[in-house]
Amino acid sequence: MSRRTIGAACGIAAAAIILMLPGVGALEPVGVRALALIVLGVVFWATEVLNAGITAILTLGLLMIAGVPGSVALAGFAASGFWILVAVLFFGYAMDKTGLARRIAYRILLAFPPTYAGILAAFLLIGFVLTLGIPSMTVRTAILMPIAWALVQALGLPLPGRGSALIILSTFEMAVLPGCALLTGALWGPYLAGLFANQGIPIAWLDYAQVMFVPTLVWCVMVLAANMAVLRPEGGLGVTHSVVGAELAKLGRMSRHERLTAIVVAASILAWATQPWHKAPAEAIGMVAMTALFAAGVLQGSEIGTGIPWPLALFVGGMLSLGTVITTYKISGWVSSLVVPLLAPLAGNAFLLATGIGVAVMAMRFIDPVGFISIATFFLALVGVAGGWGLPPLVLSGIILLPLHVFWFSYQNIWIVITEGVTKKQAYTDGDRVRLATVYAVVTIAALWVAVGYWRVTGLM
Repeated sequence: MSRRTIGAACGIAAAAIILMLPGVGALEPVGVRALALIVLGVVFWATEVLNAGITAILTLGLLMIAGVPGSVALAGFAASGFWILVAVLFFGYAMDKTGLARRIAYRILLAFPPTYAGILAAFLLIGFVLTLGIPSMTVRTAILMPIAWALVQALGLPLPGRGSALIILSTFEMAVLPGCALLTGALWGPYLAGLFANQGIPIAWLDYAQVMFVPTLVWCVMVLAANMAVLRPEGGLGVTHSVVGAELAKLGRMSRHERLTAIVVAASILAWATQPWHKAPAEAIGMVAMTALFAAGVLQGSEIGTGIPWPLALFVGGMLSLGTVITTYKISGWVSSLVVPLLAPLAGNAFLLATGIGVAVMAMRFIDPVGFISIATFFLALVGVAGGWGLPPLVLSGIILLPLHVFWFSYQNIWIVITEGVTKKQAYTDGDRVRLATVYAVVTIAALWVAVGYWRVTGLM
């Protein structure tokens, strides 16, 4: 029996069990049916019964059949977060298509010494620079991983080996983790913006950066230092600058479309950063900027349908919609009644509370392969009480986001799947991955403690 068949049977069985329970908290009948269908969707996502986007559409369709009004079930597709996502995905596509992202990456690599520490520092900077213009962790991974893999091969490092494992797994982390620094740095950002809007809580690009940029930077540095300590390779490296310089030379001179893309992306970042002054909606800024890329000829009309992964966009829109459903039918209140009593004893100590939330999020990721369910579950369950615990909504979201990227198993992290696809699973062993995944978990808890100290010192909590 195939994994998809087993997954479909388990999902249907789980939904049926919920429907047959005599009562689920104080949920009304439509809320119980909604909970059952959301669980069905989660199991389908976990076992990859269908494409993630199609599963989202199926779940929303079933919700409407179950009595959820279309205005609630489809609310995510009218949310600002969905349209910010669409715009910034086109940004990433334009930077990749024109070669601008690769040019930036190669230039940064050339600026660092040809050592393991130098390479990791270069990819740290590349990750943060690309985060400014490419909000998709998937796109950043797709850009950086071929560069890192080509570098490993050009240097003739043993495969698998400590050196190749260190470079490849650290590059994967630097393609992903810096996305937490900015509201538009990852798909989590627009999704969070939708959850904030759903709760009637204002959220601004600059406010988010003030809370998250420094903790994310410190976190990334800590992760790389720990990686070096655990997988310190024997011996040095060959000359890397000549390898990188040869790849940069292949790109030739900077094209007109590269320059136009750089201008549009930079202008958008500036507009988002200054939003508190000009008040233009974030989604409107993204829409105008995206239109500018098409008007300038950087992108063509035929690429509207093929330029970005629409199944991913549909999936995120569906998840935003589920956030509305969860709130509307008080499912978040029911989850809160389960989660809050477990965390309440830790509320008197911010460091222990952050640790408890972090560990709970990591545990949730064993049954949530996409991360969005974990964000919605913990944010919606805790946002109502977190203020009383001394955690403002932005700080709460930060505590949830940092532990979200676990990769003990490949199914937990789609970006590790991309990494293993690019490297054909030759760069590192399963043991190397588990070792650095454990390093990530331990360092993330330590980084949360540092973040709590930072937030307290700066008066953000």
